Amino acid sequence: MKFTKTNRKARHNRKLVLLFFQIPNEIILSSIREYLKYYQYSQFEYFCDQKIPLTFPYAGKVEQFSSSFDNNPTDELIIIGYPPGSEISQELLLSLKLSGIIIKLIPVDLSLFSGLMCIDNIRDLPHITLFPDRTKVIQRILKEVLNKVIALIGIIFSGFFLPFIALFIKITSSGPVFYKQTRLGKNARPFTLYKFRTMGVSAEKNGPQLSGSDDSRITRAGKILRYWHIDEFPQFWNILKGDMALVGSRPERPFFARFLAQEIPYYKIVYQQKPGLTSLGMIKYGYATSIEEMMDRLYYDIIYLNNPTFWMDIKILINTLRYIIHKAFYDPSKEKNTPKEENVKPILAGWSPTKSDVSKTRSCLNTLDRVIYQH
Repeated sequence: MKFTKTNRKARHNRKLVLLFFQIPNEIILSSIREYLKYYQYSQFEYFCDQKIPLTFPYAGKVEQFSSSFDNNPTDELIIIGYPPGSEISQELLLSLKLSGIIIKLIPVDLSLFSGLMCIDNIRDLPHITLFPDRTKVIQRILKEVLNKVIALIGIIFSGFFLPFIALFIKITSSGPVFYKQTRLGKNARPFTLYKFRTMGVSAEKNGPQLSGSDDSRITRAGKILRYWHIDEFPQFWNILKGDMALVGSRPERPFFARFLAQEIPYYKIVYQQKPGLTSLGMIKYGYATSIEEMMDRLYYDIIYLNNPTFWMDIKILINTLRYIIHKAFYDPSKEKNTPKEENVKPILAGWSPTKSDVSKTRSCLNTLDRVIYQH
């Protein structure tokens, strides 16, 4: 199913859909009526296995809900009495969220929910907003200014070294200086990511592959550029264009993103924000070279999604610099091979969030899986 992001923010042209898994009592119906008056929706409809005493259109049974959004844009969805084992799947709810629809739940037991949801009230009726945007307006402005200013400084700084980097790449391997690749950004929209080329031009003749520090496809210049993360400098242009941010989950290629979405529950949650040049997952875990490592890094990225503030960005950027500076004092003569990421991880070991935070996030995801997304 393909969803189109709605663009109907004006109060006079807003649509609300109610999905009833249980026949509501009069208290719930009364609260919903008050909610509709308060927010002045002009269009609304409801799905339920039988008609109930509401004054707006009956759209059909619950089983008809999934096929109703193809040509029927909606601003907000309220789900009443969502049961475990529902036919409304994880894929559908995430697709609705990424298409711009606000999703709220009125559950039977509020104690089952935490972390990735925000508990609020609809006219004294408790409800849950799934995957809420926790960034305040002033925080968004500060983050955007920080992104643009540092990206511009990064482009100017990179420009001074561009001739030397280009020459270094050219004398160690044939091919272009820059490497372009399609990645998935906010709301899973594809964009072109730029990097300095660190592999041979035929590196993926056998198809997309994950890369590690000992990858034989990496050129001599590429090993140095990757070690110092200089190959990421062209992404300052992506940040200036608005495709990326300084801080956020690392963007994946569509090939790997499809696989990760099948293997990792809630992977698509990271599409709520722009991908980043660095991330909490990167500085706490390093590069991921397997699905298992990506799973571990995902928990850190979700911790960031729960606290994506301006000051959190500053902390992550400072610790990214500490991570890189620590490499400058690492003595490679103590190792037989090229230094690996694990050799510089200890400097970050004491910085919060701790393993306890990760454990809480994992527990939250497991609860969400059991209660909301079982199907």
